[in-house]
Amino acid sequence: MTAENRQFLLPPIINRILTLLTEQGFAAYVVGGAVRDLLLGKTPGDFDVATSARPESVISILEPAGFTVVGELGQNFGVVVVHRDGQTVEIATFRGEAYGGDAHKPEQVWYCDDLEADLSRRDFTVNAMALDQSGNVYDYHGGRQDLQQKILRTVGDAPARYREDALRMYRACRFVGQLGFDYVQRQGAGPAFGQPQTPYYLPQSYSFPVSRSVGLSLERVRTELDKLLLGKWAGKGLMLLLATGLAAGRCRVREHGTYREIDVLPELEHLAGLPQNQRFHCYNAWEHTLAAIDNSPPQLAIRWALLLHDVAKGLPGIRRLNKEGQPSDHGHEAESAVMAEVILSRLRYPAPFVQRVVWLVSRHMRFAPMLVTGERTLLRWLRSEAAGGNFKDSHEMTAAFEQLVAVFLADMGATHAGKNTELMAEGRALGTAVLELSRSKMPVHTKDLAISGHDVLVLLEDKSKIRDAMRYLLQRVQSTNLPNERSALEEAVRGWQKRH
Repeated sequence: MTAENRQFLLPPIINRILTLLTEQGFAAYVVGGAVRDLLLGKTPGDFDVATSARPESVISILEPAGFTVVGELGQNFGVVVVHRDGQTVEIATFRGEAYGGDAHKPEQVWYCDDLEADLSRRDFTVNAMALDQSGNVYDYHGGRQDLQQKILRTVGDAPARYREDALRMYRACRFVGQLGFDYVQRQGAGPAFGQPQTPYYLPQSYSFPVSRSVGLSLERVRTELDKLLLGKWAGKGLMLLLATGLAAGRCRVREHGTYREIDVLPELEHLAGLPQNQRFHCYNAWEHTLAAIDNSPPQLAIRWALLLHDVAKGLPGIRRLNKEGQPSDHGHEAESAVMAEVILSRLRYPAPFVQRVVWLVSRHMRFAPMLVTGERTLLRWLRSEAAGGNFKDSHEMTAAFEQLVAVFLADMGATHAGKNTELMAEGRALGTAVLELSRSKMPVHTKDLAISGHDVLVLLEDKSKIRDAMRYLLQRVQSTNLPNERSALEEAVRGWQKRH
């Protein structure tokens, strides 16, 4: 069906492609996420084109017009990738698909001349629309209505679509996290899930065919998890991930020519419904985690740290009752850091990324006592971090503390403290103080000093003592009894030389 004509601003390269194809008698449309975003009033990240033209026709039309073909999946998937003026566009021939044993790739692909048939193979209704150059929107599955109602649902039978392509299960969670929509499906509705009267409560849960995910590559799953975590409504998407059992799913990695199955995120499951001390917490452990994530800036290390910051809560050896009979998880940050390292290493994130997230998790409880103890405690802590070998220079340490402050404030804001304006202001002031101290008073390496090794060498009678002298200056500045200023450092070198 065709909706009313509207004017949409398409990039010149897309207009040119549509014009060239339609002038040769072929149908050509913008399809997928770009149409969804345009209808939502957003600027699409990229544009995909679908056409009745076969790949060889697409190439023969676009190459003479100055487009460079940079990729062609040809008879397998009917996709031609073209490049011009610094932009790359995928152009796909209308096609149908049939799935077999592979968890993601279709077993058979065939061309068709029908736009409706092409849109019917797509994952979700809001992604199954097309737009022509005149501004007509083609919507055969109620995608526009779902956009208006903020609903995410599959095209056709949900379990069948997930059995065809298991990655769609992760994409469902990701789109909920990116769009903030409510997920619905006609089949397989289950009981309510989550803590009532919270933004994450699900009046109905749904069951996904999770066993199909074992055929997905780790790389694809990890990409979807990252996109989900960076979404504006990441908490909603993560709730769906847990409620459907998908967090406990498995995927696979290829090693030495064979596949090995690995867990995704089963460590999260025990957090659902896990009670916390109501004196401090307004959410149970899982909803607290989701609220903290949604409170934070969309940086991947911060989001992963918040997802895993309380992952050890409730576990044997961690969960206890305090003298008032309330649940307590003293020391959970240390065990959560251990678990975070295991999880992220299993998911094969780069070692520096893993190290940063583990550091954030292990330190996320350090700020709270300092709301009482003040600057001297902060200085001692910063000195221990500066001398601890975790950072190569003060710039790197300050960047890490900027992330840690974000974790602390997001965590704090997901408790009763989040409703206390004065207390949150104190938390932000503490974060500002630690960053200022990190920038101005706490060098990590001798290269962070306000005097160079060459300058110190000039002052020394015994040139072989240069390392000892630089180390001495670093320790004095880190102890905060020597300012990191050139004149003070020069005087300190002279005094040290007299004593040695």
